[in-house]
Amino acid sequence: MAVSHSPASDVSPTSEPLLVLFTEAPERSALLSELHGLLASASAEAPLPERLAWLERLVRWLRAGGAVPSRRGLLAPVESAGSARLRLLVEVLTQVPVWREAVRDVVSTSLAETSALRLLSEPGLSTGRGLLGDLVARLGQRLVPAVADERELAPWVWRLLPGAEDGAWLEELSEEHVRALHTLLGADCFAPLGTSVEDAVAVLAARASALGLAGDVLSRLPPAPLAHSAFVQLPRACEALRVAVRGGASEQVLEREREACAEVIARCHAARRAVLHHLHAHAVDTDLVYRLELLGQLLERLEALLWLLAPDEAQRLPCGAVRLLASLVRAHARGRSIAGLFRGSVRCISRRIFEHTGEVGRHYITTSLDDYHRLVGAAAGGGLLTAGTAAFKLLIGFAALPLFFQGLAASANYAFSFLLIQVLGFTLATKQPSMTAAALAASLDVKAGDTGMRSLVAHLASITRSQLASVFGNLGAVVTTATFVGIALQALRGQSLLERHEAEYVVRSLHPFRSGTLLFAALTGVLLWCSSVFGGWLENWVHYRRVPEALARHPGVIHLLGEARARRLGTALARHACGLGANVSLGVLLGMTPVLGQFFGLPLDVRHVTLSAGTLTFAGAALGPEW
Repeated sequence: MAVSHSPASDVSPTSEPLLVLFTEAPERSALLSELHGLLASASAEAPLPERLAWLERLVRWLRAGGAVPSRRGLLAPVESAGSARLRLLVEVLTQVPVWREAVRDVVSTSLAETSALRLLSEPGLSTGRGLLGDLVARLGQRLVPAVADERELAPWVWRLLPGAEDGAWLEELSEEHVRALHTLLGADCFAPLGTSVEDAVAVLAARASALGLAGDVLSRLPPAPLAHSAFVQLPRACEALRVAVRGGASEQVLEREREACAEVIARCHAARRAVLHHLHAHAVDTDLVYRLELLGQLLERLEALLWLLAPDEAQRLPCGAVRLLASLVRAHARGRSIAGLFRGSVRCISRRIFEHTGEVGRHYITTSLDDYHRLVGAAAGGGLLTAGTAAFKLLIGFAALPLFFQGLAASANYAFSFLLIQVLGFTLATKQPSMTAAALAASLDVKAGDTGMRSLVAHLASITRSQLASVFGNLGAVVTTATFVGIALQALRGQSLLERHEAEYVVRSLHPFRSGTLLFAALTGVLLWCSSVFGGWLENWVHYRRVPEALARHPGVIHLLGEARARRLGTALARHACGLGANVSLGVLLGMTPVLGQFFGLPLDVRHVTLSAGTLTFAGAALGPEW
C-alpha cells in the first residue's frame, strides 16, 4: 500500500491497524493523524505536571468542534461533536492496545498521585463562613486568585472546565461511548477515586450534621430527643455504608445500608423544609436561610456521592460519574457568582418583606362608601399636619445651618411628622403606592377565568379610588391650612412666613419645567419604595428576634412601666414595627438626600407632593393673590 503522501506514513509499526482507517476519508484521516501524535506522546513515567498537561491536551482535543466522519465517511445524525470525537478515541484505543495501555497508565497514575477530595466536597458549597464571609471570600478570589496545589485534582479540572457550558458538554457525551471507554481502561484505572469518594462522604455528612444541629435550627423543629434526630444519625448511617463497601459486603447488606442512608437523608430534607416553613410563617433571617440553602446542597451532593460509592447498578456507574462531574462543574461556576450567592437567601427575606408590606397596604384600600369617607378624613388630617411640616421645612431651609445639622433637623422634622400621622391614624397619599403595590402584586395570583379577572379589576378600582381619596384629602387640607396660617401670620405679625425673595425662590424651585422637579419627584418615589422595604425588614427582624416578648418580660421595663404596660408596649411594637421603620427611614432619606447631594456637588433634591403643595402655598401667601 502506497502511503508516502498520507498522514499515515508517520504511524509506528504498533499502529498498523490504523492504516485502513487513514485511507477511508480525508477529514477522518486528518483527525486520526492529530490523535496519533497525541496518543504517541503519552508516558506514565513523566512527572505529574506533564501527565496532567497531556490529559489536558487530550480533553481539549475532545472539546474541539467540527464534524467527525464515521468509518464510512458519514456523520451520525444526532451525535454531538464531543461524542463523535469520543467515539473516534474509543475506536483507536480498541485498535491499538499499546496506546490503550499508555492512556490507562497515565490516567491511573495521575489519579493515584492526586486527591479528588476538594473536587467532590467543595464546588458550590460554602465553607461555613456565613453570607458576609462568603461574599468577602468570593470578592477576594476575583482580585487575588488562589495558588493551585498540583497534588489536588480540583484546580486542574477547573482550569480545563471553567464554565457552566462545560457541564452541558459533559452531559451531551454519549452514554454508550462513555461506557465503552470505561471498559477499555478498566475499573482498576479509576480505583484511586474510591478513597476520595469515601473521604468526601465523611466530610459532607459531618458538615450537614453540624448545620442541622445548630441551635436556631433545632428551636424551630418539634421537640424530640436529640438521639432521634436525623442529623445525629446521618454520619452513622453514611459510615455504616462505607464500612460495608470497604469490607466487600454482599448485595443484600449493601441494599440495606443504602436504604438506611436514603431514609435518614429524606428525614433531613423533611426537617429542613419544616424549618423553612416556620420561617415563612413567622420571620426570616438571611443568614439562617443561607445555611438552610447550604444544607440542602450538602444533602444533594451527599446523595450523589453515596450512589457513586455503592451504585445499585454497576453498568450505570461510568455515566453517573460523568453526570456528577457535570454537576460539579456547574456548581463551581455558580460558586464564583456574586449574584448567585444572594439569590437563594435574599429571595426568602424579600418574600417576607413583601408580605409584611402588603399586609400594611391592605389597610389603605377602601371597599365601601364608609371606608372611602373614613380615608378622606384620615387624609385631611394628614394634610393638616403636613402643613406644619412644610412650615418647619421652610424655616430649616432658610436658617443657614451647617450642612450636617440642616440635614439632621430636616430628617427629624419629617420623621416626627410621619410618626405623628401614624399614631393619630392619618394617612399620606405619597406613602400609599409603595404599600398598596405589594397588596396589588399579591392579588395578581388569581384563578384563571372571568371570575378571577373581575376580582382583579375590582381590586384595581378600589386601589385607584383609595389613592384619589388620599390625594384630594391631603392636598385640600394642606392648601387650606397653609393659606389660613399665612393669612393669620400676615394679620398678627404684619409679615408672612417667608420673605419675598425666599418665596420667589420656592416658586422657581418647584416649577415643573424650569427646574428638576420631575426628576426629583421620581427620585422621591424611589426613596418611598426604599422606606417601605426597610419597614418590612424591620418588622421581620422584630418578630425574628422576638423583641415584643423580650420587652414584655424585661425587668427594667416592667419596673418602669408595670407589667400590663410592658405587655402593651410589646404588642404595640409588634403591630406598628413596619410603620415605625418606614416612617423613620423615609424621614432620614428625605432629609439627608439633599445634604448628601450638596456634599458631593450633585444637584439632588426631593419633591414630596403634599409637602411641595404646602411650601408652594406658603410662598403664594407671601407673594399675594396675583401669584
